[in-house]
Amino acid sequence: MSESTEANTVEPKGDESAPSLSTTQFRTDKLTPLLLRFLNRLKQTGKSVHTISAYRNDLSIFCQFLIKEQLDPRDFQSQFQERWTAHLGSRGRKSPASVRRALMSVRTFLHFLVKEKIIERSPMLECKSPRQPAHDLLMVKPEHYFTLLNALNTRERSTDPKAIRDLALIQILGECALKASEAAFLKWSDILFDGNPSEKETTLTLRVAGQNERMVKGNQDLALTLWRLRDARQQLGLPTDPQAKLFFGFLNVSRKLKSDGLHRHGVKFVVYEVCDEILGIPYNSESLRNHAILRWLEFGISAQQVAQLAGYSSLNSLERFRIKARGHRRPNRRLKKTEGSASTEKMRRDAINGNPSDSSKELLSP
Repeated sequence: MSESTEANTVEPKGDESAPSLSTTQFRTDKLTPLLLRFLNRLKQTGKSVHTISAYRNDLSIFCQFLIKEQLDPRDFQSQFQERWTAHLGSRGRKSPASVRRALMSVRTFLHFLVKEKIIERSPMLECKSPRQPAHDLLMVKPEHYFTLLNALNTRERSTDPKAIRDLALIQILGECALKASEAAFLKWSDILFDGNPSEKETTLTLRVAGQNERMVKGNQDLALTLWRLRDARQQLGLPTDPQAKLFFGFLNVSRKLKSDGLHRHGVKFVVYEVCDEILGIPYNSESLRNHAILRWLEFGISAQQVAQLAGYSSLNSLERFRIKARGHRRPNRRLKKTEGSASTEKMRRDAINGNPSDSSKELLSP
């Protein structure tokens, strides 16, 4: 066992290669080396720099809490989770989305410690990621969408770079039906302004690259927001050349560390956090995309054109979405064979093979 694991380990007897687990008190002074090992493992598995940074921020606070409380990670039960939530709030993590994300980060870290045989059990083994109802959150309701826009467009937030970025992201997803990955890869060369955004009736066109490349029109409000987003990037010292990405990210709570781009998971997290903070509803990026698609259909745009604008591969994909939006469920085509269905199938085979029973004759009768 390496030096980055706990020091007070019971020495194995007999077979020296057999793994051993600690039966003594966990050494909290070893948390930092263990955290570095965990982050390095994330890097080895191909996680993005933004994902690793999010884990680092959440778990650094968690390790500080354990050291402050002199708490063994194996004893991180519900009574300590409440105190940890208060500790998160004192560090600026007050939104429900931030607390959920930090909780899931801790769960992953503790499972890593179990897998590495540093602790023998995880107190969060039964903790599952929060799920959201599929139909209720399938699309953002129109009144909720405009509440988001109004909240992010207030005078207090009009000069906040983060609020401008969030507003631009909400509008691009909610007006142009982009996927999170498509929004993450947008560059300034993909934005074609039709005139000066300060003028009335000015629009823009988005060139969406990828597997389903397409051109999507944007309204004057979106054009003005993207113009403000350009100014916000310049204010932060970030490039605005044609090959630069639209959306930027923050690598810590204080916003002192910035990233030039935003990964698709970062886009999803931003949308989730903004919707949860303003509306108290955990909408996601797909909810905003579906909002735009339904608005196009309500405006009378043909299904074929909507499928093309949304990047669907076929009209069948759009039709499946419309059925789901109406609240209907598709029939389950993979029904498990019960004992009765198995016997029914056997009777059919007997009838076909020339050995029909009375029951199989009834099955084959018209």
